[in-house]
Amino acid sequence: MGIVILTTPGNSKKAFVNSLHEATSEKVDLVIIQKPKIKPLVERLKTLYRKTNLKTLLKEIWYSIILRLNNNYKRVLSYFRWTLDTYDDPKPYLPRVLEVNSINDLDVLEELKNLSPELMVIWGSGIIKPSIINTAKKTINLHMGLCPYYRGALANQNALLHNDIRRIGATIHYAEEKVDTGDIITTINADYTKPPQEMFQELNDLAQKTYLDTVIKLFNGEELPRIPQNKSRSKNLLLKDWTPSRRYKLAKVIVERERLIKAQLANT
Repeated sequence: MGIVILTTPGNSKKAFVNSLHEATSEKVDLVIIQKPKIKPLVERLKTLYRKTNLKTLLKEIWYSIILRLNNNYKRVLSYFRWTLDTYDDPKPYLPRVLEVNSINDLDVLEELKNLSPELMVIWGSGIIKPSIINTAKKTINLHMGLCPYYRGALANQNALLHNDIRRIGATIHYAEEKVDTGDIITTINADYTKPPQEMFQELNDLAQKTYLDTVIKLFNGEELPRIPQNKSRSKNLLLKDWTPSRRYKLAKVIVERERLIKAQLANT
């Protein structure tokens, strides 16, 4: 009865897994990696057309073309994934790895029932059914957004779109049935006085280090805070609403904020 990690592909995730495995004397029993689900652009546009109209579809195609041609906009939209540390370690995953199309597959459920993990650690694997969560004695999640204000997969993006710069950050919380609503263990606030690239690099790096420390403490039996959330205060941005026009708007916001902060720093 050790640790099970539910996550997605990525070098920073692999570095986290291997560090945790070593820090807990090889107590990570299994890493379950959900393969990315990437719909082709044509398929996404077909879905959009079925839900809207021709005028909206043409607008989204236009913004999609702009985003593809504008390398600066593509660059700033990638800030949400950047870290200060470089994770190019060629070393493979140290624990056993299971790659799946969906974390919620029945095969995954049976595997977890057999393992009956002491602690389940979630980082970026999407919505997880309660039946999966309940196979572990304790389940925690790293959410890249500040709860209870912003939940879901695009929390910090949503905060920027709302010009709510003071509520960009990360939350480590216990997982429950409703996404990102479990009791909070700790939060990490971004330094919004810095340019966006530097701000997100530092936030992502600190969130990963804090999560690693939190998992180790919890697995070793330390009592950690449980702060209930006000579930009525959240602003969610759904994946289906993450359209090219909204991504374009966010890129403009980031570019402008970057320009303003750099100008302010140059004048100090």
